[in-house]
Amino acid sequence: VNSNLYWEMGDDDWENSDFVPCVPTSAITGEGVQDVLLLLCQMAKECCGWKQLMWCANLQCTVLEVKAIDGLGMTVDVLVVNGYLREGDRAVFCTLDGPIVAEIRGLLTPPPSREMRVKSDYIHHKAVKGALGVKVIGNGLEKVMAGTPVMVVGPDDEEEDIKAEVMSDLTSLQSKLSTDKKGVMVQASTLGALEALLQFLREETQPPIPVSAIGIGTIHKRDITKISIMNEKGAPEFATILAFDVEVEKEARDHAQEMSVRIFTADIIYHLFDQFTRFMEELTERRRAEAAEIAVFPSICKILPQHIFNQKDPIIVGVEVVEGILKVGTPLCVPALGGLHVGKVTSIESNGREQQTARKGSSVAIKIVNESNPNLTYGRQFDATHSLYSTLSRASIDALKENFKDKLENEDWRLVVKLKKVFNI
Repeated sequence: VNSNLYWEMGDDDWENSDFVPCVPTSAITGEGVQDVLLLLCQMAKECCGWKQLMWCANLQCTVLEVKAIDGLGMTVDVLVVNGYLREGDRAVFCTLDGPIVAEIRGLLTPPPSREMRVKSDYIHHKAVKGALGVKVIGNGLEKVMAGTPVMVVGPDDEEEDIKAEVMSDLTSLQSKLSTDKKGVMVQASTLGALEALLQFLREETQPPIPVSAIGIGTIHKRDITKISIMNEKGAPEFATILAFDVEVEKEARDHAQEMSVRIFTADIIYHLFDQFTRFMEELTERRRAEAAEIAVFPSICKILPQHIFNQKDPIIVGVEVVEGILKVGTPLCVPALGGLHVGKVTSIESNGREQQTARKGSSVAIKIVNESNPNLTYGRQFDATHSLYSTLSRASIDALKENFKDKLENEDWRLVVKLKKVFNI
């Protein structure tokens, strides 16, 4: 690609030139940004033609931001691209709960050379003409969504038709904005950002993150109350708000601590996912640690008679894991002897090294401690002709399903089904 500094290209026809104009800019000092804007304007004038840039009287207006202003209440910042907005107009706005019609009570703009975000005295207007950014004052604007269009009901317009037109963008996204019964709450700055975040959470994350509620704009106290119901539904991990590029009111943060609701905020989608994934991993490990005493992994072991190291408590014998997974802490029994409780595995050793688990096909030495019956002796109550089974119960199987589902393979679950019949569960 041939390039040249734009000021050296003069007044040549850039559209048909072999060179691409370049504008040096600095992200540190901001130098060159004005030149970029100037270049874009010049190219738009020469390449696009003025017909495509002509102003028209039909209203074209988009919501930029919804925020509360002291003394004015809830206001909506909009960008009027074409057409007029007048004080007293009946404007139709889009919300997640459906369209709302509000009378425009005021149109405000900042003083010249000031931004709307800079606090200063506003200039009141009876009417404004595009293209212009303007602050709209009205009633019931709390739930208006950023990124949605604004339309005005004229004297010859059907109000229902205008409402349907305003809601058309949201209606087309309805399937993507559907929610689950259990899941986190997602809050984004605009409708487009919300759509992108939902698509990422549902299609690009493994496993998908369920979403039970959505919202646009600043997080308020009512949003905390809404998602806190997940604690009552028995899914405290989903009492979480993923906030993308939005602010959180101080009152909402305080209420979140009281209601045990977590708020993860980020300006980059991937950072939100990383925060929630890290939280879920920590929660899973904590739950597994709590369930370790209850959960029993399925196993069937054959005693190796040539490797009997200690016959009395603690019993130390060599075994071969015929099926399943043998773990430290597993209670063992002999179903053939009426469910004789042999004891609990306190250690597993292979080739002189201790380990926490032994899988199917492994030959290991295990130490068994029986606190309830320390007089149990190998060779008297049981011997190598009896296989040792993990002692399963309904509670232990439920704990496996809830906390260790990914740790068991299909054949391990088939063994669980087999042992359920053995123990009449």
